[in-house]
Amino acid sequence: MKKLIYFAAALLALSACHGTGGEYIPDEYVGPYTLEADKTEIEASGSDWATFTLKDSYGRNVLDDKIALQRVNIYAVDGSGVAVDRMQTRFRAITDASYTFEASYSGNGKIEKSANVVTLTAKNRSSYEKYHKNVAIYKATATWCGPCAVMTTALASLDEDAKAHSVELCWHGEDELALTLPGSLADCGGMVISYFGGAGYPTVVFDAHSMFRGERSGADLSAAIWRIRADYPATCGIKLETEYNSAASSIQINAELTSSTGGDYDLGFAILLNNQIVPGGTNPGQKYDHIVCASTANYYTNSTAISYVGKNQSKSWSQDVPVGKFNVNDLSVVAFAFVRDGNRARIDNIVEVKAGESIGYVLN
Repeated sequence: MKKLIYFAAALLALSACHGTGGEYIPDEYVGPYTLEADKTEIEASGSDWATFTLKDSYGRNVLDDKIALQRVNIYAVDGSGVAVDRMQTRFRAITDASYTFEASYSGNGKIEKSANVVTLTAKNRSSYEKYHKNVAIYKATATWCGPCAVMTTALASLDEDAKAHSVELCWHGEDELALTLPGSLADCGGMVISYFGGAGYPTVVFDAHSMFRGERSGADLSAAIWRIRADYPATCGIKLETEYNSAASSIQINAELTSSTGGDYDLGFAILLNNQIVPGGTNPGQKYDHIVCASTANYYTNSTAISYVGKNQSKSWSQDVPVGKFNVNDLSVVAFAFVRDGNRARIDNIVEVKAGESIGYVLN
């Protein structure tokens, strides 16, 4: 019996090293490598995927091997900075563009690039998202909080695409920059942590919907913003007009929301304070920005003012916000649109302008 078992094992070993016709096939993958995709065009919907294969000189797909896949990188060589996530074989897009990919495989003691490139074209983004989407970044923070300074650095190092599609709001807690709304028992920083289930400062929440736990790098946060844009495209656009009244020390806000799909919406506003230096803070020598110094009460949950807006229809909101002693040059105005999502709501879109300035609808 032992001889039979040994003999069978030997046959298996031989079959791993030889082809059906007796051709020797090594266990290790061998170049040159050929990169292929199952399609050359994809819809820029965030849900249409192109799947890659990477074949070695014997026609074996390296990407089918979970161990070998750890040594593969698939990345665009067109300067876009786009890459397929590690240990993944698929690509999707949310921007109209063409991407040229190549792959590299680290094996046999060397790194070998694919012998060819593959170009994928993403198209028709405006069919899936009419208006430019910004992600709302809520950060519960404090000037006394050491880890908050680390998160500030991470947010400052977002990639350019994430910066162009996000608006940051810093809700301070238990410090000299904290805001407490009338009727609240806790400052807004504490309310953000409590409502979203954060463990403490800093707590970062995207679109009043997805909370981050522990991610501290700009790359992590940029990737998360991209995924939210892919999974939750904007269903509305926001036009925002602001006018500073120096006599009354107030900002008049007029906003209009237009829905591309129809849905239940509510609009909220916030005033952000920038360029503040706090002696003794954990961010020494640097300025504190994006500080929420005034806000409507619906910043963290759906208000009873939510109302239906029909497809391609509009609704207007207005607010006059006192800004007191603040220097108007340090202020910006934010308008954020909540949309109903099941039993709760999430921010569908958000825009920001400098106090006294305006922005029209921004289309994809």
